[in-house]
Amino acid sequence: MKRIITLAILALLVTPSACSRKPKRIVIGIALSASYHPAAILAAKEINASGGIGGVPVELLGLNWKVVSNFNAPDILRWASQFAEEKDLVAVIGHSDSSSTLSAAGYYNQHQVPQIVTIATNPAITNIGVWTYRLCLSDAAQGPALADYAVQDWGKRRIAVFYVNDDYGRGLAQLFEQRVREQGGEIVSSIMHRNVLENDDQELIRSAMMSLKKNGAPDLIVLFQRTEAARFTLRVVREAGLGSSILGGDSLGPPAFAKSNSELMEGVRASQFFLPRSEDARVAKFLKDFREYTGHDADYGEAFAYDAVYLLRDAIVGGGPSREGVKSYLDRLINERSQQTGVAGTYLLGPDHDARRPLYIVGIHDGVQTFLKTLQVN
Repeated sequence: MKRIITLAILALLVTPSACSRKPKRIVIGIALSASYHPAAILAAKEINASGGIGGVPVELLGLNWKVVSNFNAPDILRWASQFAEEKDLVAVIGHSDSSSTLSAAGYYNQHQVPQIVTIATNPAITNIGVWTYRLCLSDAAQGPALADYAVQDWGKRRIAVFYVNDDYGRGLAQLFEQRVREQGGEIVSSIMHRNVLENDDQELIRSAMMSLKKNGAPDLIVLFQRTEAARFTLRVVREAGLGSSILGGDSLGPPAFAKSNSELMEGVRASQFFLPRSEDARVAKFLKDFREYTGHDADYGEAFAYDAVYLLRDAIVGGGPSREGVKSYLDRLINERSQQTGVAGTYLLGPDHDARRPLYIVGIHDGVQTFLKTLQVN
């Protein structure tokens, strides 16, 4: 009997457990706008070129979801279901906007799929579920920080705000305006419009600008808009000749937008999540490789997508090639307050699953962004 027991123990010791067996596939879901796919692909290519994860290549699911700007609800739920049903999928990266993220997060949490949010900033994403984690700052941090900068650092008192009527614009504008008033500033106008401007939206913006000119130009015009609406609004500001300073939210942060609209963006200041450190060899390599791969410079959304793939690589290595393993690793980072560093900079995942990281202010001149200030965020 002792011999049988001894042999049984030895068998257990030398036989790999189910948890340590090499998986056949490792799949990551990509629920990002198509413009961010190249960054995820580049990261996966690098990981696979170095031997994959434990010899298993990383596969990206969702690259044929070619969203350019607006996600729609049926597609969001259909893809969320496909991601959840793929048994080899360990996590999802996305979505690229707050509305889509909020729509899908409940499904991912219900089906226990780790979700890495890259650039969706709405405060409602915070604590939305224990399976959702966010790499960018919440607007609960960005909005007040921008208001403090505008009123205290920049000395602006009379402020007009133009914002998109969605989960991004409404939340950011509300938090910004509240803090401006708390700091003794005045919101002289607050204009809400559709994401894709229709004729009545354009007329609303023109009329608001003429009213501002008639009643005295504000010290500052703030744009919490996406790029197409911002391009139109900036053109109207220039045509009206208001002379007001202009501050943009993170959606105006991509360097390509400033470069391609240099006259409209001249003198504009914007918040920025990604301030590349050229002296960092890994960052320099990423910028070089990304430009060679895509033909354009990386913005913060692309840097965060790249970092998200590597974060999941580390989670799979450190926690195991399963959804539960990924979650356990991410939770351990939170519990241990483990500082993480990617090409987009250094950050901590907080107890609410949101990243704690710097927010920068940049100024635009001749289409080039220049660092102005690092904002302290809570």
